[in-house]
Amino acid sequence: MALTLTQLRQTLDDMDAPELREVLVALYRASADNKRQLAALLEGDHSGLLDRLETELEKAFRTSGRLPTMKVGGAKKALAAYLKVAAPADALDAELRYVEAGVLCLHAYGDWPENNYASMEGVFESALKRAATLDLKDIPFKRLERLVSNAGAFGYGFSDQIAYLYDEFLEKLEEPEE
Repeated sequence: MALTLTQLRQTLDDMDAPELREVLVALYRASADNKRQLAALLEGDHSGLLDRLETELEKAFRTSGRLPTMKVGGAKKALAAYLKVAAPADALDAELRYVEAGVLCLHAYGDWPENNYASMEGVFESALKRAATLDLKDIPFKRLERLVSNAGAFGYGFSDQIAYLYDEFLEKLEEPEE
């Protein structure tokens, strides 16, 4: 049976500092993902998580050399890990990189499975929600407009959905605050 968050917290409350230290060391040794996550959380070094994201984006969406896998699971996992520790503007940049890489791949190789379109739409929607929390001067409007333009003419309503999400985002920005 999996450990719940409540159970974990109770167990950690009962541990002393040396025991906690040993648990963290064991987690660090357990996987490269844990090493990257701990470096980001404890030292503020997000570079390992960002490098992992770039590697996974290249694997899933590469536009040169070998064919892309078009399997987005690894890229989504790497993006989620990075988003947990990134500042809002950096997180927005990472989400846009994901969608931009997917759109470039579509231009290079054509159509792909419908679930990949849904994944990119979801990441784009998340990016726009994040952008709405930033000051207007920090929102990369030109980059967003270029992305919407580049996403045109693809199947399963993808182009329409990306344009719709962006138009909806712009409308919300224009609404007066109460």
